[in-house]
Formats: sequence, structure tokens, C-alpha cells
Amino acid sequence: MYSDTYTVAQISDMLGLEPESFGDIGDLTPSGRAGRNLKPQYLTYQRTLWSLHENSLGADAEDETGFSALRRLVERALPVADRLADLRNGGETIIWWSGDSDTMQGGFVLEVDLIAKLSVLGCPMYGTAFLGEGAEENEGS
Repeated sequence: MYSDTYTVAQISDMLGLEPESFGDIGDLTPSGRAGRNLKPQYLTYQRTLWSLHENSLGADAEDETGFSALRRLVERALPVADRLADLRNGGETIIWWSGDSDTMQGGFVLEVDLIAKLSVLGCPMYGTAFLGEGAEENEGS
């Protein structure tokens, strides 16, 4: 969630969830806290950030789709889907997904039930598939 109008506390109250990453407008970003020499807009939050995370460490061994972490995130967010819609009046709700591929194609499968649940959330999903080792060697073949 990125917001121009809500604070981290307000978003948490509206959703009844606590974020894993967060920062109110004007708070130092991780780069700002680290003292990096960057443009000022990268050192403090320009918009409120409120974020949940899931990772593949708890991946289901039977899941060959690569979307078990996304599925867990969606299940956490579904009960508050209506409140996510309310929050979009003062910002954006986005899902970021990334996965690793063991081939140079980076293919993946989004199952129909997961697509339906993503649709209920109403959040755009930005995805990146990272290509496996040796993919660079095979480019242009």
C-alpha cells in the first residue's frame, strides 16, 4: 500500500493487520537510515508505505507453480478486500511477486482459483521471473 493521505497507524487500524515494512511520509527510508549518498527523495518516504510480505521459505514441496508465497499473501488479504478498496481512495494497493526459474524461459503457472482471488483483491500484480543459472550463456542461440 502506498498512500498520500493515510498514515501507517490509520492503515493498520483500517485493515486490522500489522505491516512487516512501513514508513510514514517524511520518515527515513532504509537508504536514509544507512546514510547513503542519494538524492533526498530516496532518503525519506515521499508516500506512506505499508507492506505485508510472504516468501518461498515456507513453500509447499508439492507446489510446482512457484506461487505458494503469493497464495499465502492473498489468503491473508482476502478477509480485508473491501477495506483495500476503501484505501485506494487515498493511494494504491499493489502486489509485487518475484520468482526464480531454473530455465531461461522463466515460465510459470497462475491457477484459475488464484486468479479469481487476485481479482477479488482488485490489486494490480507486478511480477518478475529471474532466469536460472546459465541463461545468459544460451541467449541468442
